Amino acid sequence: MDLRGKIAAVVGGTSGIGRAAACRLAEAGARVVTLSRRAVAPDPGCSPEAAERITHRRLNITDSAETAEVFAELAGTEGLDLAVHSAGVLAPGATLDTDDELWRRHMATNADGLFFSARESLRQIRASGRGGKVVIVGSVSGQVGNPGFAAYCATKGLVVNLTRQMALDYAAEGINVNSVLPGFTDTEMTAIYDSATKEEIAATIPAKAWATPEQIANAVLFLCSPLADYVHGANLAVDGGYLAGRPA
Repeated sequence: MDLRGKIAAVVGGTSGIGRAAACRLAEAGARVVTLSRRAVAPDPGCSPEAAERITHRRLNITDSAETAEVFAELAGTEGLDLAVHSAGVLAPGATLDTDDELWRRHMATNADGLFFSARESLRQIRASGRGGKVVIVGSVSGQVGNPGFAAYCATKGLVVNLTRQMALDYAAEGINVNSVLPGFTDTEMTAIYDSATKEEIAATIPAKAWATPEQIANAVLFLCSPLADYVHGANLAVDGGYLAGRPA
């Protein structure tokens, strides 16, 4: 993959899948800006050469005006080519256990924040006039339910159709919009599961293992590359076969 000369934004790029995606893009030669609530980004964990191509900006994606301002400044005079949207929250709660605060917390980041940041990345990619790629990190929970996670599953269902709609809106302008739907992935976010539960879940996955963030990031890299130029509106499951035996 050769992404030299490309400018990329990775929302949620300082942890988990987002951090791995930022490294993959930088390793392929892109200049990457990670965006998250953190004032200072931790070590991205990639090679020193790739790390030199990664910078960071603080952003609260739940603030629409701030998001528009930051993306406009990020694009500046050079424009924007690639955007990866990986920010999210995950907390358990069956429907009757989901109070207003838990529901709104998921919606603020996983729905409003996603839409605000995806919209502004599209705006800047479009203004650049050279096409580009938008990749949203969703979840297999957007295709099938996950017992005890009502708010989370609702927001991940949104990703599937938002991806399709944005693809329909801008495919003719050379902008590819796709999503990656990770299965169970070993990240900071999934630390809510204890080791015994993780083993039980692994047994339900045909590949018999959880994904690593790097395995998901490989799919993100593909969708950001010229190899995916004719891929529009896809929701690509990277799940060890988890969805293969489940009706979607």
